[in-house]
Amino acid sequence: MKSSNQFSDALHIMAHLVGQAGPRTSEQLATCLPTHPVVIRRLLAALHRGGLVHTARGHGGGSQLARDPASITLHDVYRAIGSPALLHTGVRETGRGCPVQQVVNTALDESYQQAQALLEARLRATTLATLGEAFAQHLAHPAAGVPHEL
Repeated sequence: MKSSNQFSDALHIMAHLVGQAGPRTSEQLATCLPTHPVVIRRLLAALHRGGLVHTARGHGGGSQLARDPASITLHDVYRAIGSPALLHTGVRETGRGCPVQQVVNTALDESYQQAQALLEARLRATTLATLGEAFAQHLAHPAAGVPHEL
């Protein structure tokens, strides 16, 4: 896996579950990211606790969406995996006695809070159905040389 962005990975998993007739195993989903199935199972467990996927164990088991994709927002996914930080401001913790550092930290914190609020608003406005539609368009008109397996 190239990054440890759980949110991006969780969205990737959820997008692969959109439109599936049956459950998908963590092994199948792991080939799509690509990553280890254990990483997928951890994310699926969080998504299950969040009420976004149903998971069945054993032969013929796997995970599938618990609700219609049009009723699941990207913010729902974000919250299900614990609302990880979306932005990093680089606020310096040292130099607390320096008045300039305090002003810089305050400015960065305010900007961070505004950006976080805007991102979360956009996440609330986008559903898995939207991602599914974009993926279907991609499959209909793929970029040259960039195949994608389901």
